[in-house]
Amino acid sequence: MIDAAYDYALGLVLGLSLAVPPGPMNALIASEALKSPMHGTAVGAGAMSADATLMVITYFLYQLIKPYSRYMYFIGGGVMVYLALLMLKSRTNTRANRISGLGGLLKNYAKGYALGLTNPYQVGWWLSAGLTLMSIMGLMSVAGLFTGILSWILTYPLAVHAGKRYLGGKYEYAVNLASAIAIIGFAAYFIYIGLNLLTNTVLP
Repeated sequence: MIDAAYDYALGLVLGLSLAVPPGPMNALIASEALKSPMHGTAVGAGAMSADATLMVITYFLYQLIKPYSRYMYFIGGGVMVYLALLMLKSRTNTRANRISGLGGLLKNYAKGYALGLTNPYQVGWWLSAGLTLMSIMGLMSVAGLFTGILSWILTYPLAVHAGKRYLGGKYEYAVNLASAIAIIGFAAYFIYIGLNLLTNTVLP
């Protein structure tokens, strides 16, 4: 019983280590959470589904996909640029900002899922820490991991939306702009890493 609780707690901490650090996914969640907490959580749910997919792929196909992992930097960078452009466009498009209901939530879920599957940080995490977690710690740690991710995608959008409620339009503008800039910055950085890996140069 104690061992199971320890494994669960370890998985919980690792789940938060995957979900909490600043990155393109949290930037996208923040931007969509300005519409409503549910929109941000839908993005996060897509990302969590991507984690589940990556977990299965990594566990069964690790040796097969490892040689091609460098190409994820280019694919992920391209997806991030596309999402950032959509984000900037929706900021100036009042109709896009009013998207709601099931269609809007499914669209945000798809965004989170696509970004999660092509995010080099997320893919790299599963090829390293995630693989170790599954091979050593077992199912309780995996359960803790997804509990940690779930707690973040529920609470973080609420915090972002509360900021909009109390700080108003300037806050919304700042979050949207900062989120788009962050995603473009990560895209450029990942593409840079991918180029270095392809040319076999050493990063400074």
